[in-house]
Parts: sequence; C-alpha cells; structure tokens
Amino acid sequence: MTEIWFISAAVLLFSELLLTGTFFLLPFAIGSFFAGVSSLISDNTNVQLSVFVIFIVIGVFVSLKIFGPERKRKNKSEFSDGVNKYIGKSFLTTKELDPYTSTSQHVFNDDWQVISFQQRISSETLVEVIKVDGTKLVVSPKEE
Repeated sequence: MTEIWFISAAVLLFSELLLTGTFFLLPFAIGSFFAGVSSLISDNTNVQLSVFVIFIVIGVFVSLKIFGPERKRKNKSEFSDGVNKYIGKSFLTTKELDPYTSTSQHVFNDDWQVISFQQRISSETLVEVIKVDGTKLVVSPKEE
C-alpha cells in the first residue's frame, strides 16, 4: 500500500503542476504523501485513510486562507492611478463648454475631450474635473 500512496502523490503533484495550476490537486498530493509516510509506520488502512483525510482538510483550509477569494478582495485598492487621478483637479478652460457636445482641449499635458456637466461654461473659466467618462473629462465650474 505504501507504493500506491507515494505513486498517487507523485501523479497528483505532477498533474497539479502541468494541468491545473489552481492548487486544486495539491492538498490531495500532500495527503497522499503523508498517508504513504503513515503506511511506513502502520499497516492499518484506517490510520492511513485518516491521515489522508486530515491532511486534505488542512491543505484545503491553508490554500483557501492563502489563495482564496478573500485574499483577492483585500488586495483591491481604490483607483488612484490612471485617468481617475484627474478627478478633483482644476484647469482653466480655453473654449466654451457645452453639456451636449465635447470640445478638444490640451489639458494636463495631453489632449482631452472636455464636456460640461449640466450647464454651459464660458471660456477662460476655472473648472474642476468631477468624473472621467471614457476619454472625456466631465467638468463643472470651480467653487471658490
């Protein structure tokens, strides 16, 4: 029975490395390995199966704690890079802005389509970016 445990551990580990890459088979490979080690100590099949199940449960618990979905949610941060870094920044508009059509302006060292939010804004007005809608900066007059 010892050879079966070690062969199954090797096959499961090899399958994990080549086929899945999701850490799904790894607890089973670890359980098979430790069941093989327990078979060197005891010939009792119940002890070997118990060790196999215990190490599978421990392996699943540890892999969920380390690689589980909660880990992914904790690493998500608020967007502060990319285009969202412009939200809240101000600039002086060079053209009249309309809430229905966008105008091209050179803002923040780049060319942007700028559109007003709910009102017409005259040129040479200090505006603040309130949101980024695709490639458009949505602005409103800056309150001072």
